[in-house]
Amino acid sequence: MAGFLKHHSGMWTLIRMWVGRFLNVVGVPGIVVSQTYDAAVTRAQVRVTIGSLFTVVSVRGVDIYFHRLTGRIAGIGFSPSAGCTPDEAH
Repeated sequence: MAGFLKHHSGMWTLIRMWVGRFLNVVGVPGIVVSQTYDAAVTRAQVRVTIGSLFTVVSVRGVDIYFHRLTGRIAGIGFSPSAGCTPDEAH
């Protein structure tokens, strides 16, 4: 039974890979969902927020704005809670 599940999982991964390649070729943007992830090792929080115009990915106070329909980067900004100012950003 374990061999069947292992083989089935590998086949599913292969199918996902080929579907992903096809979607990349035809230019379909990737799919993300609103969520928050706390990385304990690096003490970083990654937040994904989906709005009507942009999807925003925030990491350590830096907000990266992606065009909602194309997935292209539209710009960056700083979260007010980060305590950063533009002259402190690297």
